[in-house]
This record gives sequence, structure tokens and C-alpha cells, in this order.
Amino acid sequence: AARRARDVSRRSSGDGVEGVPKEDKAVVHFWHLFGSIPACRQALTSSPRDSVYRNAPLLESRVRALARVFDTETSGLDVPRVLTKEPELLLCEANEVLRRVLELKRIAPELGGRALTAAPGLLLCDPQDVAAARQEMEFARGTEKAR
Repeated sequence: AARRARDVSRRSSGDGVEGVPKEDKAVVHFWHLFGSIPACRQALTSSPRDSVYRNAPLLESRVRALARVFDTETSGLDVPRVLTKEPELLLCEANEVLRRVLELKRIAPELGGRALTAAPGLLLCDPQDVAAARQEMEFARGTEKAR
């Protein structure tokens, strides 16, 4: 019996998605993050009863739709992390988030999935502002190279 207890204590809790079907992993990951990130809790607790933040089926459908397009393994974009780092994105339809990602990729093709996962706030910025900032950076870099 003592050995059995030791075996149980050695097990890792893992990422919480072991044994979960592939199509549900993004949703499970999303709920783990949503429940532990203060900005998500704040969005939930300060929202009215009919808010998107309180509509689990709608949130899950948005996560699933985006996860089908952006597989973390191939795109580098971690959909659950992006949506929970910037909970305001949860207010957007999945197609709107997709449009924003594609627009950013058009403006700044060097921005990969990992970069957007690290800085999802870029998806909330006006694309013209991002384009102008990128142009300024290129100009500054060009000026430095000319010296």
C-alpha cells in the first residue's frame, strides 16, 4: 500500500489535456487559462449576466473555430493563450479575429504565430497605426545603417 501511495505522488498533473480528444484540447486549455488569469476573472465578474464572457457555449465555439484555423503546432499561434491574454478579443466573432490576424500578417509579414501569442494586444490595434509604427522602425533602422 505504501508503494502505491508513492506511485500516485510521483505522477505529474500534466497540462490537463491528457486523454482529451484532439478537437477539445484547445477548449480545455482555454478554460484552464480563463479561470486562472486575473484579466479574465475581472472581465467575467464585471460583465452583465447576458455578456459573452458568461456564455460558455459561445466562448467555446469561438475557441474551436480559431483553433481549427490556427493549429498551435503548425502556426505557432496559441489560440487559448491569445484569447485569455486579451479577453477583449473574446467579444469578437471568430471571423473578425481571423481577419485581424491576416491584416497584421499583411502589414508585418515577419510577425509569426509565436510573436502574436506573445503580444496579442497587436490584434486590438488599428492596422494603420501598426503600419505607421512599422514604417517608422524601418526608417530608423535605415538611418542607423546609413551612418
